[in-house]
Amino acid sequence: MKIVTFATTSGAERLGIVTEQGILDLAAAAADAGNDRLSMVSDVIAFLEAGAAAGDLARELAERARSRGGTRALVDASRAQLLAPVPRPPKILCLAGNYAEHWREGGHEAPPKANHTPEVFIKPVTTIVGPEAPIRLPGPLCTAVDYEGELAVVIGRSARNVPVERALEHVAGYANFNDVSGRALTLDVARQPTARTGWFDWLNGKWFDTFGPLGPYLVVDEVSDPQDLAVETRVNGVTRQRATTGDMIFTVAETIAWISRFVTLQPGDVIATGTPSGVGATTKTFLQEGDVVEVEVSGLGILRNRVTAAR
Repeated sequence: MKIVTFATTSGAERLGIVTEQGILDLAAAAADAGNDRLSMVSDVIAFLEAGAAAGDLARELAERARSRGGTRALVDASRAQLLAPVPRPPKILCLAGNYAEHWREGGHEAPPKANHTPEVFIKPVTTIVGPEAPIRLPGPLCTAVDYEGELAVVIGRSARNVPVERALEHVAGYANFNDVSGRALTLDVARQPTARTGWFDWLNGKWFDTFGPLGPYLVVDEVSDPQDLAVETRVNGVTRQRATTGDMIFTVAETIAWISRFVTLQPGDVIATGTPSGVGATTKTFLQEGDVVEVEVSGLGILRNRVTAAR
């Protein structure tokens, strides 16, 4: 099942699923069916919090629409503007250095896993944009903007102190993510390099508006093994990154278990699992106005965004 959040021509934000006939507006379909469980399909967070009951309702409504046809709850995909499937995640947690080859292209060897832990940082919700939305260059403050194609994990059930072997039970689904990064900041303060800023400031450089494209949809119940997915990033049709999630240092399950030791994971939280090698920083090939970036994780569609100039 492919969950989408979309805006109608009137600007209303709706929750839907992708069907062969178009996008099924779940709340409209529930209203048409006289179903009193509208609240669980009002938005994606409510849907995730409702758990299996919401998934069952969505499938029931999809089957009803398929068998009856012509329902007003079906929206032509060309008339719906897809937003990020989770437009306002409670938390966006990202991994730094989760592929050994990405360490090597930066001139380092990955630390031995036995003496290493996931390196997690947070991006603000204002970074999130959906498919086809612009990645906006920050202007003079940051002129070296890079792509980072990644697998994103969306939490479906609250998780606290979860063991590795139970971690995937808390996953709602998966999506493409682009952890856009500002590799160099032009500041009016002559900062001394630190452990955090020595390569680049991987906190402030991650925080710019639009630096977290997510989508085009959230894939639920279709990924049997998150460690067996191809990851590819293209810029203007040219492949820049190609790897498999099996190359991760820390698996999805290990990452969830680690994070849940420190903070409660909530339905709708997004975990970006790190990027493979091939980033633009290696060749100083940074994003420019007019570039089109595509991130494609197998089975999750294509996340496409155009780069635009600063406002």
